[in-house]
Amino acid sequence: MDRGDTYPNLSEILLGAGERMKRIAIATLFGVGAGVICGTLLFTFGIMKFSVVTLVFVLLNRAVMGFAIGISRLTVHWAWNGIAVGLVVGSIFSYFLFMSLGAGALPVINFLVNGLFGLIVEFFTTVVCKQRAVAIAQTKERALAI
Repeated sequence: MDRGDTYPNLSEILLGAGERMKRIAIATLFGVGAGVICGTLLFTFGIMKFSVVTLVFVLLNRAVMGFAIGISRLTVHWAWNGIAVGLVVGSIFSYFLFMSLGAGALPVINFLVNGLFGLIVEFFTTVVCKQRAVAIAQTKERALAI
């Protein structure tokens, strides 16, 4: 990509597609794992009554959080990326708790814990599995090219 270009061409997109797909798959799997942990805590401590629909919603929400972390192209530190995406995507689950249980401390606490789940998913994806974000990798490559 030339310095004047603002959009990557097709060959640059296809060249790194395998690495991006691996990051997306790993982040989504860690998101499902976070959903298992979240659902276990939710039902074990009696916060919500167990139902298959609620379990599927929790797993799906955390899987979408992992997917969003995997495809994120924010140019921030990996920890802030996980927290930001966790708060944004997890806010849907906080809204679900608000509509199910009413106003109270739980939706607010859950909103903050969503950032923690996002941070955990991003940590295991970026640091443990060494799948750094595409935007960060491209920024470093462009800096070296200049």
